[in-house]
Amino acid sequence: MSETRTDAPASTARVVEASGNTVEEAVATALAELGVAREAVEIEVLSEGTRAVAGERISSALAKVRVRPADTYAARAKGLLEELLVRMEIPARVSVRRAVAVRESEAGREPVILDISGDDLGMLIGWRGENLRALQTVLNLMTGDGEADGRRLILDVERYRARREEHVRELALRIAHRVKRTGQRYTLDPMQAYERRVIHITLEGDEGVRTESAGAEPARRVTIHPTGPAQGGPPESTFHGIPRGPRPPMRGGYERRGGGGGGYGGPPRGGPGRPYPSRPAGPR
Repeated sequence: MSETRTDAPASTARVVEASGNTVEEAVATALAELGVAREAVEIEVLSEGTRAVAGERISSALAKVRVRPADTYAARAKGLLEELLVRMEIPARVSVRRAVAVRESEAGREPVILDISGDDLGMLIGWRGENLRALQTVLNLMTGDGEADGRRLILDVERYRARREEHVRELALRIAHRVKRTGQRYTLDPMQAYERRVIHITLEGDEGVRTESAGAEPARRVTIHPTGPAQGGPPESTFHGIPRGPRPPMRGGYERRGGGGGGYGGPPRGGPGRPYPSRPAGPR
């Protein structure tokens, strides 16, 4: 199931919006409508849709994309990146994606995202994305560092950055909930600039907290401050001080009690300071 809608303002290139069961299906529909190859377009994912649940008859929400011919800046950046990958002897494919503006002030200046896909691309990412950031810096310098109306150029490898941003967004919401509950500020570990930006944008509409960045790179941190008294509430389980959600029940409906290896619902075998009891000899 898919549908398309074409918008062609007189002052802009032809733009096609399409939907499908998956993002790839929606993109394929839009490409067929435009009559161009994927390498020559920008893809803006409006909605990734939802997965259908097995056994249910209700259809899932459709994925929606907006596809437009790549502009000069995006096409030039894509060509430079492909040349760099060839010289690095890394077989990979590059496609252009335009991010959705998260603020009204960014409308028309959405970042250009170059998605790199292929096999065994972990080397491009590096430890905590260091290699990916270095390559992005080089490419920004080669293209003039946002010379096209201040647009930012972002690299992503197999959706690594997108997954990292979603993780940081969820972390920001959990920490904000803790800060409002306890009335105490919380300072996060040092983060990259784009990760700090995700936190600021995620929480800017929450009147119960405010965010602040402090320190010098690479140790710059975000602190989340409460804007009112503690709201209280039940204590939360944490992992190294970070709130986390409830744990699922264990298999069989049992609950582990105590802190040892004595099985479910009982004390540790052998007791403190004593070895485990040995099994009696003889046939079983």
